[in-house]
Amino acid sequence: MNRYIKLLFVFIFSGCIIAYTNLFNRSFLQDYCSFHDNDNESLNENATLQKLIPLTNDVDSLELCRGDGVKKCIPPLMKYKQLYRTSKENNLIACVIEKTFSTFLTAIMCFLHDQTAFRDSNRTLESDIYGERLCKDQNEFTELKKIGSWQKMSLFAVVRNPIDRFVSGFTDKCLREKVWKKYKQRCAQCKTNLTCFVDKMYDRMFKFAKSPYKGIDFDDSHFFPQSWYGVIILRCEFSSHLVKYQILQLDNANFPDQLLGLLEAKGLDEEGIKFINGSLHHRTPHSTMDSVERATVEETVLNSPYLLRKIIQMYYFDFLLFGYRLPEIPRV
Repeated sequence: MNRYIKLLFVFIFSGCIIAYTNLFNRSFLQDYCSFHDNDNESLNENATLQKLIPLTNDVDSLELCRGDGVKKCIPPLMKYKQLYRTSKENNLIACVIEKTFSTFLTAIMCFLHDQTAFRDSNRTLESDIYGERLCKDQNEFTELKKIGSWQKMSLFAVVRNPIDRFVSGFTDKCLREKVWKKYKQRCAQCKTNLTCFVDKMYDRMFKFAKSPYKGIDFDDSHFFPQSWYGVIILRCEFSSHLVKYQILQLDNANFPDQLLGLLEAKGLDEEGIKFINGSLHHRTPHSTMDSVERATVEETVLNSPYLLRKIIQMYYFDFLLFGYRLPEIPRV
């Protein structure tokens, strides 16, 4: 694909993004949460801090990144790292996005890569954790061109509501694991302070968008926009592979059926389907679903005009590109 075709693609895609902004209902997430704060000191500090921040909320979420507002929003489709997991037997490539079913999807693709070895090791999909994964460096790639005959394979990715992904990531890494205790740079050196973390990640995304750097760190990998992971694949789509590429929404009620349907269509037998289906409803160690910490973070974000506005500016194009409705910014 020459440079002119690439430029044409960018022009067409940008036009589509603008057109998509007219399609979304503006009432998303009203009354979504009714959780109560626990006694987390840093989150309570966030609520106090936001009372001191002057904020006029005269722009709704859909308008936030239009016109001059786009200058304050993180752009889509930056050239960022790619993580691919393959199953040549099933003629399938998965694009893996951190904090979006990534550990489970890596385990599924490992199972497909070598079912005999996976079963013989007495592993389950939920026990094949990232640091001790069976298929490390076996079916894992960072460039499509390194995958033989990738043009003839089907590609898919699992995406997640941007708010859900952000809340889950912060809860898991900064509140539960407290990764900053061992690695001081992690959680943007904010420890458990949510407002500090949002501000610093927003600035870091802008820095990368302006001048991509090589030193991608732990926080970048878990919180940079999902659309940045897919930029290379989107180019591949434009190069006649669009019909092969599928995006599955993790938070869609039909996600398990869609995933299993895709695998069945790619030749996975009934026994393999049963093996995967038996684990799909189990939780991984990183799951934050139903936790008190997660509920607190989610409530703080959704009820804070300052935090929610900034997070939307970070992930605005993820919402549009992957078909998620934008949340309404609460009025003050």
